[in-house]
Amino acid sequence: MAEIKSTIDLIMERTKNLSASAEEREAYQRQEREKRLRGLIQKLLDDNLTLDGVKDELAKEKKNSSAAEVAEVVKDALAGHVDPEADNERLFRYVNELVGTPGDRLRETLAACREEATSRKAVLAERQRKELDSKGITGSAVLPNPEADPLWKARREEMQAACAKRFFAVITG
Repeated sequence: MAEIKSTIDLIMERTKNLSASAEEREAYQRQEREKRLRGLIQKLLDDNLTLDGVKDELAKEKKNSSAAEVAEVVKDALAGHVDPEADNERLFRYVNELVGTPGDRLRETLAACREEATSRKAVLAERQRKELDSKGITGSAVLPNPEADPLWKARREEMQAACAKRFFAVITG
């Protein structure tokens, strides 16, 4: 009678001679380091970890891998949390402490991002006002709501990504 094998036995048989190449192992380790570093930054921003705790963890990571790689991931993680429509002072302090970028350069970049967002929002509000006018809806009480427009939501995400890129350039520059 034929022996019935479990799925796990079949998988183990087929994969017993397989192993990851050195490049695959390095890529996996790099991904894991990046996840750990991004997690540290997220914990810092969520107030689950102190700035000193993050500095200690970053020092440990720099011993285990290249300092340049750690710095690059930290800069990217910090830049990804900038929000043109929110208060970013705490983020600026963290960037200054962890990376050394002066807060005034960050504030200038944020002001430029906010100015762009405001102008795009105004253009969208004007377009909405014209649409309402064309439908015969007019008056001083008629206020367009760009926040409710699906187009605005997509543009906000684009602007958020563009602002994060600008911040990354400022942080690394």
